[in-house]
Amino acid sequence: MPSVYFQTFGCQMNAADSDAVRALLSGRGFELCGSPADSDLIVVNTCSVREAAERRAKSRIAEFAGGKKARAGQRLWVIGCMAERLGDKLKEEIPGVDLGAGAKQMERSGEAVEAHFPKGGAYVGINANGGCDVSGVERLSPPLFSKAAVTGFVPVMRGCDNYCAYCVVPYVRGNERSVPYEAIESTVKEKVGSGVKEITFLGQNVNSYNHGGIDFPELLSRMAGISGLERIRFTTSHPKDCTERLVGVVASSQKFASHIHLPVQAGSDRILALMNRKYTAESYRSLLDMIRTRLPRADITSDIMVGFPTESDAEFRETLELVRCARFTTAFMFAYSPRAGTAAASMEEGISKAEKMARLSELIALQTGITREIYDKTVGEELEVLVTERQQKRDLAWMGQDAGCKRVLISCEGLAAGTILKVKAVRSSGMTLIAEC
Repeated sequence: MPSVYFQTFGCQMNAADSDAVRALLSGRGFELCGSPADSDLIVVNTCSVREAAERRAKSRIAEFAGGKKARAGQRLWVIGCMAERLGDKLKEEIPGVDLGAGAKQMERSGEAVEAHFPKGGAYVGINANGGCDVSGVERLSPPLFSKAAVTGFVPVMRGCDNYCAYCVVPYVRGNERSVPYEAIESTVKEKVGSGVKEITFLGQNVNSYNHGGIDFPELLSRMAGISGLERIRFTTSHPKDCTERLVGVVASSQKFASHIHLPVQAGSDRILALMNRKYTAESYRSLLDMIRTRLPRADITSDIMVGFPTESDAEFRETLELVRCARFTTAFMFAYSPRAGTAAASMEEGISKAEKMARLSELIALQTGITREIYDKTVGEELEVLVTERQQKRDLAWMGQDAGCKRVLISCEGLAAGTILKVKAVRSSGMTLIAEC
């Protein structure tokens, strides 16, 4: 059987897209390979959200392209957001790329796979044209890529209509499209049937979901009724569309994780307006108050940017003050980098790289301290943890996640992935809880 090696950069949506392509290739006889040098096909799923992400992806792709000489007939596919943004320029920059498929094509990834690897036989090798040499033997069952997963991603939305000034996503993923409800339901039931216990619904803005009169709160309510689905998560929620009705649905059933990811980006109203975020710092704080009233134990996480064009030191201090008040469990923090084609790319930055990095370091130090305090405060509490897998190193403890977003290590024998059990947190490393049965 031919083999495939995957490397995925970027967000959970990219992870879901990679899973979809992986399943398609599995259905055509491919086995997962742990080494790019030994694989017949390499698939790199790329991200364009930040310049650093593109640099890392290009470096890795160039490395793969250079290594093709050592394995005759090896193919290199590049998919995702960077492939969309660069288009034909990708192959010009890295000549060893055999196929570039942008993010907008991911909904039709089955067509691309079928074009190169048609169904109907057991594939014994990749030929010079990038397709497979096929024997006349019908393949009876797909190979297993890895151990059964107990968590899974299901995209419900693709694209974005918000056009935040710094964000390239609407340009590389297109306008918002809601996945038909019937397709979502079918996918969830299929995953649950294969042993998945927790589903995370994905979208650039899941709150915008609406298909056939079913909006996102209604979608979640229906999903909670699926037998065998034990825990439900979703990301990402845009603050301007996060409603009390949505939070009420999350509060209505223990199936929903007590976790809301709510990117704030900045604490200055002027900067938020320049970003085209469509809310104010005060309205964001009010939203946090509403969530914590309805979900008192909720973990709230966020994305925060420093160094947006023209951001003053005083405005950065407003962001720090918002973070102190918000007390996010964790946050993804980064410095602004211009992305070609976005509204912010034409703005005068006026902030040096050194200043951006200094602000980012100060923000990270503040949030890290808050995270450690929250984890330390959890010690002694009883947690309901979904066991996901066992550590491969150190003491071979079981790993899992509580009903919020906290990572938990469990020192207990006789467990199995997919088990949900109550444990007691006995200590904290500051970023991980250690628990006992």
